[in-house]
Amino acid sequence: MTVPETLREKYAAERDTRLRPENLQKWVSFREPELADMDRDLNIDYEALRSRDQPLENGSEVQVLIVGAGIHGVVMAHRLVTEGGVKSEDLVLVDRAGGYGGTWYWNRYPGVMCDVEGYCYLPLLEETGYVPSKRYPTGDEIREQCERVARHSNLRGQFGTTTTHHQWDEASRRWVVEMERGTGPGQTPECLTVKCQFLITAGGVHPSPQIPRLNGLNVFRSVPGKQVIHTARWDWELSGGSQAEPDMVHFKDKTVGIIGTGATAVQVVPHMAKWAKQVYVFQRTPAYVGEHSQRETTEEYWQTVAGKPGWQRERQANLDAAVMKVADTPDLVQDGWSQTAALAAFVGREGKIIQAGEEEAHERALVDLDTPWAEKMRRRIDEQVKDPAVAARLKPWYPGFCKRPTFHNSYLSAFNEPHVTLVDTQGAGVRSYTANGVMANGREYELDVLVLATGYTNSVVDPSPELAVNAPILGRGRRTLQDKFGGKDFGTLFGALTHGFPNLFFCTVAGTGLSANLTPALDTNAWLVAHVVSQALRQASSSSSPSLSPSPRRAVVEVSKQAEDGYSRKVAERARWFSALYRCTPNSFLEDKIVKAKEKAKRDDDDELERRKACWGGGILDFQSMVDEWTKKGDMEGVVVQC
Repeated sequence: MTVPETLREKYAAERDTRLRPENLQKWVSFREPELADMDRDLNIDYEALRSRDQPLENGSEVQVLIVGAGIHGVVMAHRLVTEGGVKSEDLVLVDRAGGYGGTWYWNRYPGVMCDVEGYCYLPLLEETGYVPSKRYPTGDEIREQCERVARHSNLRGQFGTTTTHHQWDEASRRWVVEMERGTGPGQTPECLTVKCQFLITAGGVHPSPQIPRLNGLNVFRSVPGKQVIHTARWDWELSGGSQAEPDMVHFKDKTVGIIGTGATAVQVVPHMAKWAKQVYVFQRTPAYVGEHSQRETTEEYWQTVAGKPGWQRERQANLDAAVMKVADTPDLVQDGWSQTAALAAFVGREGKIIQAGEEEAHERALVDLDTPWAEKMRRRIDEQVKDPAVAARLKPWYPGFCKRPTFHNSYLSAFNEPHVTLVDTQGAGVRSYTANGVMANGREYELDVLVLATGYTNSVVDPSPELAVNAPILGRGRRTLQDKFGGKDFGTLFGALTHGFPNLFFCTVAGTGLSANLTPALDTNAWLVAHVVSQALRQASSSSSPSLSPSPRRAVVEVSKQAEDGYSRKVAERARWFSALYRCTPNSFLEDKIVKAKEKAKRDDDDELERRKACWGGGILDFQSMVDEWTKKGDMEGVVVQC
């Protein structure tokens, strides 16, 4: 489809409005001291943690320490135990949360569920034998699957514990990790120092909640009776109800404002509409909202999904192929994600490498591909929203690959309720908090409760694993990982190893394959790390050095500088595939990069170093094939093992 210039002009106008300096959003994360009280773990049971032996104490040493116990952490641990030659008793996962789950430990807001098909998203379904109750499981079911994986693999978790410093010690060939174990509110944490042979960071793609940096938040919070809730730290005592039964009876006589209209908000708003007296939804940029094809998992249906060995990896690959629009791929999943048109702009696709000067034509081709789907989504709004004026304000005017699409069956129709009001700020956003509520569109909205569905910091903005774990990681010569990622010598191998940081593994978007369904990308990383660790231990076990007896406990593995540079050049060659994203309307993922790209375009400046930090432009399937080929060769090309 050839897109009319009038539509392109409409997209450009909406983008330019949001790129005005006064409309650019500034953010503050919960890691900042000013928001520390909002970052409390409302679900941790310190009494229970004290009553059972935790695996680490001061002076402990383990073979593998994984920082993070979400999906990435438990999948990594499982692969190390089953494929990496590591015993479960030699491995510990550390997490500041009170249990397994990562994002799904923290996310307990009303309506929380997976919007990617759970048969593809939930980790290790085939290995654990678990059958999800629904096609799109709720948050607690995803959290329970992480716990199930941990039990299945006999994993050990050190919870309520935050790592604060990680440093490589050349003499002992160990990572020295300092950490603080929480003992309860208002109590001094216990300080521990432990050593590990292999350190793995699994801090996640969304490390910390964030909110708009606006004046007056503490003014609003200090007023008796006023309440503020971030969706990532939902307080059921304030709202009433529970995650299982979200009956928010405490909001019956309240006026509630919700800032945000992304994937979280579309799940929260319909539930809030059932209980609150008045709901204001403050919109900076509308989202595309597709159909959410939920269904129960019957025995008959499950047989069509999981009828043969290897079904989950095959289904995950099929979903990725459908999202990337790989030719001649049957759509097995047939849901909103697989039917999007141009999300390959965000996740990459194998094929043509976009050269300098071809970016505009590439972007136009992607918009042409996307437009029929985008028009269908805009028509869906007209079908579901009765008031034409409200429907018009809910319509997104940007390509569908510019902001994460959402899928829900009740969000749009919620605006038909007389007590649900859309406050469209036309790109300006809420301007400030006040003692009474918030300022938007030049007027004050009085609120009893302010819900912040404003998302998280993300590793697309800064891919350093050090930022994800929020603590220094010092390699050889006491160089920090943050310095390496910000330096002119930046590079990785497969987004998992970097020179100068031996026995350290991570999963960063810089150099890895990205998937709309994140789980296969994390699992590919886990397979890769398990392979490297197993080969390092095997080589150390068979060492022929006359001065040393074979000992896998002495193994040190590190990517060579030549290998990481070679791989990072390949990443940079493919990075222009993502150039269309930098012509998008701003969003929390890419706003800073979009602004920088606009300035660089004025200077005709091509930053190769920045392109080295892109995802793999060939997409997740091409990335997986490359990793599979590298591991099957068996020689660990570019990786050096010292015994």
